[in-house]
Amino acid sequence: MSKWRSRLELHTADGRSILAAAKDVAVNETLNGEYYVTFTYPKVLGDADRYDGLVEGNEVRFPQRIERGQRFTIRKVDEFRRGQQMYKTVEAHHVAFNLGNYFYDGYIDFAAAEDIAEMLALLGADTPFSFTVEGTFDKQDIFEWGEARRIDLLHSLRDLYGAELSFNNYEITLTTRKGNNYGSEIRYRKNSAGIKRNSHTMERITRLYGYGKNGLTIEGLPGHPVKYIDSQYYDHAAPLEGKVEFPEIDDQSRLLAEMQKYLATVELPKVSYEVEFVQLEKVDDDFYEERIRDVGDTVTVIDEPMGYRFDARVHQYTRYPFEPKRARIVLANFRELTATDYLFKATVGSRKAIEYTSRNAVLKGVKYDDSVTVADGFGITVSDDFNRKRVILGQYEPGKYGLLVLNKAGTRTIWLDDSTGNAVFAGTLQAAGGTFKGTVEAGRIIASEINGGTINGTYISGVSVFGSVVTGSLIQTGVSYPRIELNSSGNLLKAESSSGNSLAISPNRDGVPAVFFTSGGATTAYVQYVQNYGMVMNVFGGTLSLLPSRHLFLTPGSGYNINVPSWTRLVEELTGRSLQQELTGLGNASYTQSVQIADLQRRVAALGG
Repeated sequence: MSKWRSRLELHTADGRSILAAAKDVAVNETLNGEYYVTFTYPKVLGDADRYDGLVEGNEVRFPQRIERGQRFTIRKVDEFRRGQQMYKTVEAHHVAFNLGNYFYDGYIDFAAAEDIAEMLALLGADTPFSFTVEGTFDKQDIFEWGEARRIDLLHSLRDLYGAELSFNNYEITLTTRKGNNYGSEIRYRKNSAGIKRNSHTMERITRLYGYGKNGLTIEGLPGHPVKYIDSQYYDHAAPLEGKVEFPEIDDQSRLLAEMQKYLATVELPKVSYEVEFVQLEKVDDDFYEERIRDVGDTVTVIDEPMGYRFDARVHQYTRYPFEPKRARIVLANFRELTATDYLFKATVGSRKAIEYTSRNAVLKGVKYDDSVTVADGFGITVSDDFNRKRVILGQYEPGKYGLLVLNKAGTRTIWLDDSTGNAVFAGTLQAAGGTFKGTVEAGRIIASEINGGTINGTYISGVSVFGSVVTGSLIQTGVSYPRIELNSSGNLLKAESSSGNSLAISPNRDGVPAVFFTSGGATTAYVQYVQNYGMVMNVFGGTLSLLPSRHLFLTPGSGYNINVPSWTRLVEELTGRSLQQELTGLGNASYTQSVQIADLQRRVAALGG
């Protein structure tokens, strides 16, 4: 039996089992990118439950002391035959990526100076995931964020705040820097076994020009008589010159500091090293694989042919938890940009001009300069292919500022004056759910017809309104009486013959709906269903009459009664006599008759008969 026996666990609805027969169990992790496990599993007699349980949606987990007990959801399963043996190859992604199963339907068009923790709270709401923050992050402005898969929104926040991701099952951490420096060194020599080097200088800069707001440079700053700074690797015989722009910086000292930081990222060739642990240990006695533990760890690279010594980071790490010596890493002194990075830079980040092409799409951005400003330079225009101004934001006339939208003829269609706050439009105002045609005057909308999905307002006067939702404080059929009124005050639906005479329906009288009758401005009666009691009809200072043209039936349920306070309260209308009086009269008559019969019997007996 191999000493590298798998202890990977399979978790299904039926329980937990050990995948002892799993082969080539590999964990693949990329800094801020993919994190998944792959393995092969054979089909053997007596092991059908495990083999059949390797399907999409089930989980595989590592023991707590291996890979920190991380959990992975099976996403891909391929079955194949090798000779007479059937196998499955399984690919399972870390459960943190299940965040992509959730969609965030909120949307932030713009929010200034948002804290990263507040944004993560929005991202984690109504999901099983929790977020923590390690380190300090500057607050950032949020642009056009939301209405996307939550995993995509997480990566946009990572880009925006300059964070790195660390996963511990359903806990996701955003940190200033993932990994540590455990003192590992790798020495690269020509033809080194176990190391493959890739390098290029296509983006390398050793003389950097910097520009800030309104063309600001460092020229004239003490010790800096020119606009550029040189790298320690600058070669007069082979200069590599370039520039960087920071349009928001208006201070020379800060501009210099940012230029120095940027130069440090581009002054060396971009180099990556693919390192095989097993091969490297055979030729480098100073290499200790125990000093590389995680993606993001820092490793000192000594590149003898290039003559450089620099720090690189583990950007990719493929490891075999049950075969510790069998591992592979990719070290680099830079991070390859992904399509997500390019999109972020184009839409949210520095707002610089870029052009990026992927296999599926082309994204182009343009940085505008003074050639598109208007009037005295305070504004932006948007023109069409025929160089016709269609939108002006800023100064549209000398001394006047606002927003203008123009048609092809150059006529204003919509414009906003920032000094008055007035918005003006020409032509027809049309909503997505319908149309409005009429005049807006003195705070009122006067129109013959309004067709739309939603109307929000305090007062709407018109002939006809068609739509699915009408929202307002008061809706009534007319100004004078009689009329029907829907009033948001008390949420009343009311039919009025005059100001003091009405019938109203309220959804809440002591917590239940009721119907009210009003006369002379006072409530004269109401009808209400009371929980655990029944229907109540209350009349104040008047008479309740039931006048059917035919029979009147009072029929309580089986085992229940018709109750009156007493028989004295049940009165005949014609005579004014109560049922109690009639019953008493009947009792007296019966008593008199009994006495008379007894007296007659005595007399008969006295006569001898």
